[in-house]
Amino acid sequence: MSLISELKRRNVLRVAAAYVALAWLVVQVLDSLAPMFGISDETARLIVILMAIGLVPALVVSWLFELTPEGFKREGEVDHASADGRAAAKRLDRVIIGVLALAVVYFAVDKFVLDPARDVEIAEAAAEQARDEALVSSFGDRSIAILPFADRSPGLDQQYFSDGIAEEIINLLSRVREIRVISRSSSFAFKGQDLSLAEIAARLDVRYVMEGSVRRAGERLRITAQLIDPGTDTQIWAESFDRDFGDIFAIQDEIAAAVVDRLEVELAGAVPKSAVVDPEAYVLYLRAKDLVNRQNWTATQEAEKLLGESLAIDEQNAAAWMLYWPIGQQKIAFAGSTWPEFAVQVREPLEKALAVDPDNARAKANLVRISYAAMSTWDGEAHALAYGMSLDPLDPVINRSVGAFLRTMSLGDRAIPYYEYALARDPMSAAAHRGLMLSHFLTGNTEAGLQANRDLRRLTGGAGGLWYRGMFRLQAGNTDQALADFTAWHDAQPDSPHAYYGLAMLALVHGDQTAFEENLAALEQNPGPPELLASLYAQVGRHEEAIQILDEAIQPPRDFGPGSMGANPLLRELHEHPRWKELLKRRGTHPDQIAEIGLDELFPGPGLPPAVPIDPP
Repeated sequence: MSLISELKRRNVLRVAAAYVALAWLVVQVLDSLAPMFGISDETARLIVILMAIGLVPALVVSWLFELTPEGFKREGEVDHASADGRAAAKRLDRVIIGVLALAVVYFAVDKFVLDPARDVEIAEAAAEQARDEALVSSFGDRSIAILPFADRSPGLDQQYFSDGIAEEIINLLSRVREIRVISRSSSFAFKGQDLSLAEIAARLDVRYVMEGSVRRAGERLRITAQLIDPGTDTQIWAESFDRDFGDIFAIQDEIAAAVVDRLEVELAGAVPKSAVVDPEAYVLYLRAKDLVNRQNWTATQEAEKLLGESLAIDEQNAAAWMLYWPIGQQKIAFAGSTWPEFAVQVREPLEKALAVDPDNARAKANLVRISYAAMSTWDGEAHALAYGMSLDPLDPVINRSVGAFLRTMSLGDRAIPYYEYALARDPMSAAAHRGLMLSHFLTGNTEAGLQANRDLRRLTGGAGGLWYRGMFRLQAGNTDQALADFTAWHDAQPDSPHAYYGLAMLALVHGDQTAFEENLAALEQNPGPPELLASLYAQVGRHEEAIQILDEAIQPPRDFGPGSMGANPLLRELHEHPRWKELLKRRGTHPDQIAEIGLDELFPGPGLPPAVPIDPP
C-alpha cells in the first residue's frame, strides 16, 4: 500500500483539510475583529504561528488515533471497512463541509458587507490625514474659528449686532496670511447647536476657538471675548471691554491684535485695522447684512432699503457698497434679473467701494470679472479670476471660483486642489463640497466622489446629492444601490429630469426596454440640462440627435452651453463623432484653445498668485 493510500485510509488527509480550512477561517475572522477587541498585531501573529505549529501534532494524532462513537481509539483497533470506520470518515467529511460552508459565508459577508465599509473608512482616514498634513505644513497650529458672539443686551434684540462684530473680527484676521481663519459661513454653521467647543473645533479642524458676548445698552457697550484651546480646555486669552458705542472699531482692532499676539504670529507688516465709519450708519449696515445673509427675497428687499439709509449717512464704508453684489445675485435668483442687468447694477457700487478702499481685493476682482464677462470669452474669465488671485490668493471664494472655471474647462483634476483649499478655510461650504464632488465625477474617481457626496449631504440634508450618489454607484456597478438613490430622488422630485435620466440608465443596464422607453419619453417632455438627453441618446447610438442637442445649447454671448462638456463621462460615446471637435471649438474649450489661455501661468496652484503680471482691462 502506498503512503498516499495509507494517509487516506487513516483519514489523515481529511484531518489536514479540515484543520487548514478551520485555521484559515480563524485567521480571517481574527483579522476583522482584532481592531474591535484591541488585539495587538503581536498577539494576532502569535496565534497564527501557534496554529501553524499545531498542524503537526494534529496530523500525528490523526495517524495514530481514530475518533469513534466510543471515543478515541488507536488506529490499529479500528476496522476502517466496518460501520464505525465509515462513520468516522463521514464525520470528518461533514466537518470539512461545515467549515468550508462557514468560510463561504464569511467570504460573502466580508466581500460585500465588511470590505466596502473598510474601504470607506480607509479612504476617509487617508483623505483626512492628507488634508491635515497639508494644513499643518501651511499654517502649523495657527488656525482659528470665531464663533457668533452671544447677545446679552437687556432686550435681547441685538443679535445682528453681535454677529456683525464677530464677522468683522473674522474679516480682520482673514487678512493675516499666516493664520488659517475659518470663514463666516462655516463658523456660524453651528449657531444654536448644542455642541462643545471641542466638537466644533474637530469639525472645523482648527486649533483655537474664540467665543464672546455683546451687551449694548444705549450708547454703552460691554464686549467680552476669550480665546480657547479646546484640545486642552485652556483659556489662552480673555478680555472685557466697557466702552462707548463709538469705540466699537477700536475694540475689534484690539481683539484681532490680541489673537495675533497669542498665536505668536510674525507679521511682515502691521495688524489690519477696521475702517471707521459713522456709528449710526454702521448699525444700519449690520442690520442690512444680517437680512442679506438670510437668503430670503423679502428680507433682501428690506436690506437694500436699510443699505441706502446707511450710505446716505456715511458713504465712506466700502463694506456697505460691497453688499450690493450679493443683493444683485439674489435678484437674479429670486426676481428674474439677468446677468447684463446685474452687471449694470453692481458696477457703480464696486467703483464706490474702490474709491473708499483702493486696496479692496474683492471689489477689484469683481469689477474685472464683470468687465471681462461682457467680452464673453473664456480667456477673459480666466484673466479676471487670475487678477482676483493676484490681489488675494487666500480668499476661499476666489479659489472656489477658480476651481469652477477649471472644471468648466474639463480640467477636473486641476480643479480639485482649489476646492480642497477653499474647504480648508470654509469647511462648511456646500458650494465647495459640490464642486469637489463634480470634479471627482469628471475624473471618474468614484471613491473620492462618494466621500465628497457624503460631506455634501451631511451639510444640506434632505434628498440633495442623492442623484449624484446614484450616478457614482452606477459608475461602480452597484446597480441595486443606484436604483434606491434614483427612486428616492424621484420621490422627492417627481418631475425631475435627473430622476428620469437615472432610471433610464438603470433600465439600459438591466435590459428593460419598456422602462427605458417610458423614462426616455418623460425626459424628452422635460429635458432639463441638455447634456442629460444628449448623453442618453449617445448611449443608444442616436449620436446625430445627441450632437444636435449640444450644438443648439452652445449659443453666445453668455450661454456657453453644457458645463464641462469635454470631460463629461456621460458624453464619452460622442468623442469619435466627426462634429465633436467642432463643438468644442465653438464653445471655446477645445484642448488647443485651452492651451492658448496659459492656465499654468495664470493658476500655478491654490493659495498662490499668478506667475505672470495680471493687469485689469
